[in-house]
Amino acid sequence: MTASLPRPLRRVLYLAPDHAAPSWGVGLLYEHVRLLREAGLEAAVLHHRHPFRVDWLGSEAPVAHLDREEPRADDLLIVPEVLAWEAAQRPWRCARGVFVQGSFLVLSGAPRAFRYPELGYELALAVLPHVAAVVERHLGMPAAVVPPFVADYFFRSREEIAAAERQPVVLVVCKPEYRHAGYPDWQLCTALLERALAERWNGWRLETLDGLTHRQVAERMATASLLVNLNSHEAFNSTVSEAAASGCVAACYDAVGGADFLVDGEDGIVVANHRVFSLVERVEWAIAAQERRDPALLELRLRARARAERFRSERTREALLAALAPALSGAAQ
Repeated sequence: MTASLPRPLRRVLYLAPDHAAPSWGVGLLYEHVRLLREAGLEAAVLHHRHPFRVDWLGSEAPVAHLDREEPRADDLLIVPEVLAWEAAQRPWRCARGVFVQGSFLVLSGAPRAFRYPELGYELALAVLPHVAAVVERHLGMPAAVVPPFVADYFFRSREEIAAAERQPVVLVVCKPEYRHAGYPDWQLCTALLERALAERWNGWRLETLDGLTHRQVAERMATASLLVNLNSHEAFNSTVSEAAASGCVAACYDAVGGADFLVDGEDGIVVANHRVFSLVERVEWAIAAQERRDPALLELRLRARARAERFRSERTREALLAALAPALSGAAQ
């Protein structure tokens, strides 16, 4: 939710980390800029050091750099929650907003708990309802829900999904941060699945979803049978909804935010966080269902595809423009 800011604003800047690995959280910052520019507003991504920009997304959004220019008084700077404390220490005179994509990293870099208004933030955006509730209750500011979206090139039609001959491939994904933190899920899950495939499911294989551009990920999901996502503290596990749009059955944890859009057995295979053995058992069920061409698995794919429709870019654009309208009422159209 936005305040009516007391000065005319010329441009919207989205501060982004100089983070090269594929991350839809960073990708959404680029996509917000694209949507604003398509609506006739001046907007750009703001990275820290020239000439950095992400190369996995294929975005043409303009990029500025803090080592070349700083936000001006007539700019609106939108900051991701992971940079909120850092950005608040800078003496910029611009208007400031925060875009919260996950609740677990809202205090990143901070020596204490804070509320956004005391750091100078004047508006807040949140990706899902449960995140908006956290921002209001614990960060001291009402937040407008601006939902994430799945890129159009992931969506396959119902007819394509029904007709597709899926490869006997289980895609596996887990953010490296979870592995570096010592979470055992990756090692346990991949070891158990590799053994199960070798002993029971001849011809099936695991494939790590890594080192690909976003469009290459879409191509793999369009042909693979299953996706296993092991991230456990996400507001929005983007690969889960991307898989749903592609007709690839997603198996994942409820991952905190999953309760906002996942229903076990209807739009995916969903177990409680870190229930690795339960997740492996459910993946084996899905493999067996595909092997015997169980129509229940196709129905799951089609329901998941239908539910992915809630994450279209048109909805994001509408919510974003509505949320920023009071702040940008004086901006050039």
